[in-house]
Order: sequence, then structure tokens, then C-alpha cells
Amino acid sequence: MKATHPSEDKILLKFRKLPEYRKSEVLDFIDFLSRKKHTAAGEGNAYAASLEALRMKIREKGGLITGKSKDQVVKKLRATRETLWKEDYADRFGQQ
Repeated sequence: MKATHPSEDKILLKFRKLPEYRKSEVLDFIDFLSRKKHTAAGEGNAYAASLEALRMKIREKGGLITGKSKDQVVKKLRATRETLWKEDYADRFGQQ
């Protein structure tokens, strides 16, 4: 890859320093962003938008563990889900 803008040099440098498994996650995320269409939220689109928002939050929190055992992935997924539940719902609506 070759940078076309000076700010891209920083991004490319950081990308090159990532472990291989993280590089694929970054590329998947870039692919997701490039395919995302900005449409008005209808009934079907609202669900899709919520699902994509959840996926983005999971990625921001570190994503799922790749290259680990199934039990480690499930444990991480449950912890992430619990954290998101607390932040987005329980704390807002007084639930625990």
C-alpha cells in the first residue's frame, strides 16, 4: 500500500504494526464502512441499523477473541454483552 495523502502515512504505519489477526479485522471493518448505505430508517432498516451499531460497539470494545479456544471466545462475548447491556440499558432504565 502506498499513501496518497500525508495523513495516510500515520494510518499505514499503525496498520503495519498491528498483529496479523487485527489487520484482517481492520480490513473487514473498512469493507463494512465502504458498503454501508445511508438510507432513511424504516421498519426493516431500523433493525439492521441497530445490529450494525451493536457490531460497531463490539469492535470498539476489542471485538471477539480470535485464535483462542471456543470457551475463551464465549467468555469474552458474554462479558462484552453484559457490559453493553449495563451501559446502554440497565444504567439508563434502573435495571440490573
